[in-house]
Parts: sequence; C-alpha cells; structure tokens
Amino acid sequence: MMILFVASLMALNTVFAQEMTESDPDEPAVALGKMSSLQSKVLNKTVPLSIHLPENYDNSKKTYPVLYMLGSDYRARFAMLASTLDYMGEGQIPEMILIGIDLPEGNSILLPTGENQDTTIPDNYIDFIETELIPHVDAKYRAAPFRALYGASNSGFFTVYTLLNKPLLFNSYLASSPSIMRIPTELQQKVKAGPLRTLAENRSLHIIYSDEEGELPNFVSEFSRVVADHKPESFTYKVDELVNQGHVPAIDFTMFLLALYPDFNPIENLDSLDKVIQHFEMLSKRYGYEILPPVSVLMDLGFDNIISKDLDVAEEIYQYSLEVYPEGKLLYVGMGVVRRNQGQLENAKLMFEKALEIDPDFSLAKRWLKRVEK
Repeated sequence: MMILFVASLMALNTVFAQEMTESDPDEPAVALGKMSSLQSKVLNKTVPLSIHLPENYDNSKKTYPVLYMLGSDYRARFAMLASTLDYMGEGQIPEMILIGIDLPEGNSILLPTGENQDTTIPDNYIDFIETELIPHVDAKYRAAPFRALYGASNSGFFTVYTLLNKPLLFNSYLASSPSIMRIPTELQQKVKAGPLRTLAENRSLHIIYSDEEGELPNFVSEFSRVVADHKPESFTYKVDELVNQGHVPAIDFTMFLLALYPDFNPIENLDSLDKVIQHFEMLSKRYGYEILPPVSVLMDLGFDNIISKDLDVAEEIYQYSLEVYPEGKLLYVGMGVVRRNQGQLENAKLMFEKALEIDPDFSLAKRWLKRVEK
C-alpha cells in the first residue's frame, strides 16, 4: 500500500492529462485522471469533477460499477484511489469507474453549520448528487447499476449522513474516520426513525478509523450500538478500528474494497472454465449487474492447462475468453502459445500479431513472436 502511495505522489504532475497530440514530447506516460465539471442548479455553482476510467474502458463494451469520491481535489488521495482501483482491478475486484467530487472550499462544506447545526448545505449536496451528478455520470459513461460512496473525515460524516437520509442512493457507503461527533444525537435518531429502519434492499456501511483519534472511537462505539439495535436485516454494517494508523488511515481504501468484494476471486476453487463462469454469474446476481471473469483469471486458468499439457482444455478457455474480450491482447498471446504447443506455428504467429495490432508495444507478444519466427 505504501508503494502505491509513493508512486501516486511521484505521479502527481501527470494525474490529470490534457488532450495532446501524439507528437507532443511532454505527453505523460501515466495519466490517472481527467478534469471535468458540472454546472449545478441545485448548488448554484460549477462543481469540478475528477474522472478516472478503467484502462481498457475505450476498448470494451461492458458496464462498470462507479465509485464516487468526496474531496478529490486532494490530489494525492485521488491518485492513490485511482492507482489502487487499477491494481486491484486486475483480479481482486471488478474494474471500476472513479468519479471525484472536488471540494475546493474544503471538506467542512459538507458539515452542518452554525450554532443550530443547520444541515441545509449537506442536504443540498445530497440533492445535487441524486438529481444532477448521478444522472450525468449514467448518461456519459457505461455505468453499471452499482454505486459506492467514499468519504474521509468531514466528508466521511457526509457519507454516513447520506446513508441515513437516502439509503437507496448508493449500494455501499465507505466512511474513513468520519466526523460523526458533530451531531451524534441527530445521527442516532435517524438510525432509529429514519428511512434506513425500513430498508428492504441490500445496503452496507463500512467505517474504518484509528484508535488514536481522540474521542472518535467512543462516538463510533455508541453509534454502532444504536445501529445494532435498530438496523434491518438487509443492512450490512462493518467497523474496523486500526492500531496506530492516524487520522484517515492510508490502508483504508484497500480494506474497503476487499470487504466490498470478499470472495471475488477464490483462486483455489476456480480450477475449470465451468466453475469460473458459474462463480461470476453468482456474483452478477448478488451485485445486480453483469460481472465478467477478469482477463487475469482466464489467462491464468488457460496457462495452468498449457503447463499440464491439456491443450484442448486451454484452447476452449481461450476461445471463450476471446469471445468475451475480443480486444484482450493478453488472451491472444495465450491462444498463440496453445497453437505453438500444438505445432501450428503459422496460426500461433497470427495470434501474436493480432495482439500487436491491439498494442504495437506489447513486449510479451513481441517475445513470443520472435520464438515462432526462429
């Protein structure tokens, strides 16, 4: 996790890529996001957005779950989330779209204000997200009907507050070191008598914080007691108290994702194509959108059968895989290795060349092509 964090910091100057020509010598090697904006009638202002799409988004037709991040103007944090999604999206979780909501006024804009703890501003932000932002994202991107909201510190308060007011707005709510001490009594009352109480659809809240955050552990403990006494069966609630991790623990996001998709890739059980297909069909039903087997899972399964010399089985795996991912350059390499081991060198060459048509710089395909050309 620290490696990801350092890498993200090093890449801050290329986090947001602008449109460039291929001849531009300053084109960044890595781009973690693009800037956008949305004119909000609800908030009466332009809201800056930070967008990160999965690596193969443009070459696929599938839909992706969407993670909404509050406070993405904290660029180091946005870079770490984007990098983590890319890294874990190779086989530990589904690939996801990341939509960052910049808060240039600071995360405190999402807190109640004044002596009377007026919630007009956070209420307006919920309205903005529901009536303007989510429809905008759904119309512009191939968004699956599964959404998660991530907030930390003051925006973590807003995450919890949004759940208690609009539990159906997101499928999962992820709150890191949430400032629930701002209006603890009001939040508890919303648990007891708010819309969460009668929730019939599956929703979840995951809170992570550190043991050294002052009085926050006590407030979370009391909040958790109220939730336990009043939550519906359809609601999943999880709390992790970490030791000596500081405010907004750096490892929170990885923990959130692993808990959100706890059995996404049980490698030891996915030892046949039928089991792989059945497993991801089961996940699709659970999460409410189509979750395809990751390229890495299919590639590894195929290579396991190549190593064990079950070439007919490997061929079937890669044929299925290329039907699912017709632009899967790695899968063409896998099929090329199958053809090579079957003695079909010309067909193997065609597979490696196909991979290079998709990505002319794909070094793995280049190496295998040289082997069959010797």
